[in-house]
Amino acid sequence: MPHPTTDQNRSEPKRFTSDDVPLRAADLIPGDRVDPSLVSSTMDGLGERWSADPDAAPTQLAEATITNRMNDVHRAILVDGETGALLRAGRHDSQAAWSQREADWKIREVGDRVAVEAADVDQDGNDEWTGADPATAAEQWANVVLQDRARGAGDYDDELTLESGSSLTLREPYGPTKVYATIALEGGR
Repeated sequence: MPHPTTDQNRSEPKRFTSDDVPLRAADLIPGDRVDPSLVSSTMDGLGERWSADPDAAPTQLAEATITNRMNDVHRAILVDGETGALLRAGRHDSQAAWSQREADWKIREVGDRVAVEAADVDQDGNDEWTGADPATAAEQWANVVLQDRARGAGDYDDELTLESGSSLTLREPYGPTKVYATIALEGGR
């Protein structure tokens, strides 16, 4: 059954605001824009209201990767805790944005799993990557962490950061292990 706020067959991007709540990530297409008030900066904030307005909509999506708040441009993999859908998205910080369009999260890719096209092991703190195919191991690692976060698990200390475009850095701080991966999102619609 189609979601009430979206047309399953649309090809033109649109902007989603609190008027479009509830919002399902699986219904978004590349080019869509999502008001930042609908995106929590942490998984713990999913479903919370980010406005003092009592009629404000709760957040519908959450950043599942680390976003450096000091940067003018934010990039993240967003997740929908209800469906587990993944979104690769970016936006300008509200202080650096020249317009609402730049401040909105712009959807670049939609999927339900990460595919790693290439990977490079920068640090192998526990010697676990010797003889392993870095791309395959990084893909498994990224999918476990992101899908578990989408389902509400908050017990991972693993740090995933979307650096630019499709460059994902995976870091396990206690090893320490650090892997750079080039990714794409697969699945979805």
